[in-house]
Amino acid sequence: MRTISALAATMITGCTTLIAGCNVITPIAYAIHGPEKIFALYEPDPDKTTVIFVDDPSSRLAQRRLRYQIADDASRRLMAKEVIIDMLDSRPILNAATKERHGERTSITELGRGVGADIVIYAVVTEFSLSQADGTFVPVANMRVKVIDTATGQRVWPESEAGYLLDVRIQQRASIASDTDNGQLAIQAELAGKTALGLAQMFYKHELPDTVLNGR
Repeated sequence: MRTISALAATMITGCTTLIAGCNVITPIAYAIHGPEKIFALYEPDPDKTTVIFVDDPSSRLAQRRLRYQIADDASRRLMAKEVIIDMLDSRPILNAATKERHGERTSITELGRGVGADIVIYAVVTEFSLSQADGTFVPVANMRVKVIDTATGQRVWPESEAGYLLDVRIQQRASIASDTDNGQLAIQAELAGKTALGLAQMFYKHELPDTVLNGR
């Protein structure tokens, strides 16, 4: 019995001879290598103590608990993937930020140091909505993400000062009851969960069919 590699070689040779109408290369390549991979946008140091801080200065999130849900879910995923070994609970840094006096915001570096973090994954919510201006039901979450080293106070990723734009969307489904309070709460929780997944996926390699990055 021929191995799959031998079979692939035979079929690719056949395609070289009969290029027109040959559609077997992609399925064979998929069988050998699996689905296409999405590489990490940034590979964090797994041994540095890290905390995720989801900031919402414009109050885009309807409930504060959604900030914690996003940070906690993303932290758990990064630990499960062993991308980062030591992830701190995000509650202390969220609480510290909440206690800031009006007009006296503490720097991200100071907040991170205050909870014992070497690295802060700082995600600023810029949009979190269930519908567009015309009333079309399209739940969307956008965040600007940066990685801050608390020892130096410097942004280590990305190069852009504005941060990396994370865009997450939920496809409209007829079964979603968005016109009730409970329905909207359920959608908000689902969108927060998907946003957490996208935030985590930025930092590890994953398969294309599983990605939620760039609005997928």
